[in-house]
Amino acid sequence: MLKRFTLGTLIACLVVLLPVSAKFEILRAPHMWILILLGILASLLQPGYNPFTITAKPRDKGTGAQIIWSVYITQLAAILEATYWRYPASVQWNWGTTVALMAAIGGLALRTWAVLILGPLFTMHIDIQANHTVVTGGPYKIVRHPSYLGAFIMYVATIVFLQAWFSAIAALLILPLAFLRRIHYEEKLLETEFGQDYRDYAQTVGKFIPFL
Repeated sequence: MLKRFTLGTLIACLVVLLPVSAKFEILRAPHMWILILLGILASLLQPGYNPFTITAKPRDKGTGAQIIWSVYITQLAAILEATYWRYPASVQWNWGTTVALMAAIGGLALRTWAVLILGPLFTMHIDIQANHTVVTGGPYKIVRHPSYLGAFIMYVATIVFLQAWFSAIAALLILPLAFLRRIHYEEKLLETEFGQDYRDYAQTVGKFIPFL
């Protein structure tokens, strides 16, 4: 826990604070501090990982690194856009930023719920555990990959929260590609391992969007 807190705090501060170092007045608004808090919580509420060594598992096909760096890059782009282009409008509160913040919290809650339901079966790598089963409870009743959906919602919403519209468009293009590529390899392994049981589950529950 301490290691995840330390790493999460370090990464959140590097991604958020370092890019705004030439315009520290933006830190008078709470927005960047809220992003740091969300980043720390996201690190604490999932298994630990090292972004520089996450490519070590061959089954992942580089998908873990693709997701993590896609998130870092789009978040960094949003912070730069909000700081050096959109400021001070980027830190003004309105109904849109409030909804975006609620969506980010909701996305984090969905991902955390998915992690808690899977328990030790949840890993940062594509893998099958010794006691692995097809989990269909909790958020897995409505979508097959709620942890990825929650992360997608959270990291798009944080960009909208900063009103960084070009970065939001980029995230809507880049992040789905990363998550869907990961899901493709993950589902191939699950079908191989669980056969008809997983195919039956997949026919009744949406992959990334509930009910689709």
